[in-house]
Parts: sequence; structure tokens; C-alpha cells
Amino acid sequence: MKTKTSKTYMNAILEKYKQEKGGEMSSYLLEPTRKQIKEACLWLFNRRKGKYDEGILNRFFQFEEGENKSYAIDRINGDKFKPIINFLTGETKSTTPANLELIAWLIDFKQRPLSIYLKSNTENEETLLKSFQKNENAYYLKNENQVVDIIPETKVIEKTDKSITIISQINPTLRITTIVSL
Repeated sequence: MKTKTSKTYMNAILEKYKQEKGGEMSSYLLEPTRKQIKEACLWLFNRRKGKYDEGILNRFFQFEEGENKSYAIDRINGDKFKPIINFLTGETKSTTPANLELIAWLIDFKQRPLSIYLKSNTENEETLLKSFQKNENAYYLKNENQVVDIIPETKVIEKTDKSITIISQINPTLRITTIVSL
């Protein structure tokens, strides 16, 4: 299992950007300029409203209490976007957390912000589930002349944000319940 860190978060965002060239916002982010990033922010401001997006935007733009946020974005100095361009084009290898979160918002990186990315274990959970599905009735233990199913019947009986409960029936009299913390 690969440990998730702020570095892997940055790499995942950059990889998504490189693969999709900004995805839905590719017309703005394919070859980004300060003006294009500002326009993308303005266009997305009332359209992309995830649970944590307001906090991401407040952190980057540092809105004043009660100010018109669209107007604030429009009047922001374009130099604020230069480090984002440098990061996306590879001129710099890292950027500030506020810049990184704005990029995640622009490209619609689903596991944003960093705190959500670090808590998420969907990658680990999917790998675990696939391994049980793939292995069902597939592995055998050869013990002298006897062949024994290691995982003859395995079922996920409960799945939460924090754990998966798996039940395996080794033979008619032996049933094992496993709880995996994520």
C-alpha cells in the first residue's frame, strides 16, 4: 500500500492535469496564461461548488467579509497566477498549498482538499476488494495429496468509510470474519 502524503497529492494533481490537460477547462488550461486562469476561475465560480470548494477559494483569493467574490476575482492582480503557470508548465517542481488546492479545484480533482485526499483510501479499498474477487476459488494449497481451497467463499458483508467486514467460509464448519480498517 502506498502511503498518501502531501507530495503524492501534488503528484496526483499534476498527473491528472498532464493526462487531461485541464479536462473540462482545457480551453483555459492547455497553455495557461494569467488571464486564462482568471477567466477559468470566474467561469467556474458559480458552477463548481463542492463541499470544500468555498474554503479552497477563500484560502487562495483571501476574500474580504461581505465582498462580491466574482468582482474580487476579476480585479485580482494576474501576477497571483504566475506560480500556478510555472508549476503546470514544469518551470517549478512545487507550489504553495493554496496554489495546489486552486489547481485541484480548476481541474476538478475529486479528492480535494489535501485533508480529504489523506483520509481517502478508495485506492486501498478497491485493491482489497479486487483481490478477494479475483482470488475466489482460485488459490489452492497442496498438502501432500490433498487440495484445499484457501478462499472458497468470500463475501463483503459490510463496508463503511473506515472498515470493510469480510466473511470467508473455509469449510462447512469453519467461518472466519475479517474486519479490515482503512
